[in-house]
Amino acid sequence: MRLFWAWLLAFGILQGCLGYSVEVQINTLGHDHFTVKGWAGADQVGRGRMVGSFLSQFPVTQLTRAEIRDLLGEPTGSIGRDDSLCYFVGPTTVVSQYGRGYLLIFFLDQGGKVRAVDIVPPVTIT
Repeated sequence: MRLFWAWLLAFGILQGCLGYSVEVQINTLGHDHFTVKGWAGADQVGRGRMVGSFLSQFPVTQLTRAEIRDLLGEPTGSIGRDDSLCYFVGPTTVVSQYGRGYLLIFFLDQGGKVRAVDIVPPVTIT
C-alpha cells in the first residue's frame, strides 16, 4: 500500500512539472512579429505564428475586451461563454470540441478586463 501512495505522489509531482504555460506552448507555433495589420491579413496558421509575439508585446491581463478586439479583430471562435474572447490559431489539422485549430481563449472578469489566457487543446511540445 505504501508503494502505491509513493507512486501516486511521484506521478502527481511529475504531472505538475510537465504542464507548460500558454506562453511556452504558443511559442512552438512560430515566432513571426505581431502587428495589427499583419494579423488582419494573416490566415489562421500565420496568426498562430504571431501569438507568441503578441503575448510578449502586450501584458494581456491589463487589456480590456475592447482593446483585444481592437488588436485582434472580431473573435473567430467561441466556448459558449460571454466572459471570453476566442480566436482560432495554428494548423487546422488540430481538432478539439470547439473546432479546427488551437483556440486561444481570453477569459474576462466582470469589468471586461482579461483575467487569464488559455489555449485548447494544449500544444504538444517535443
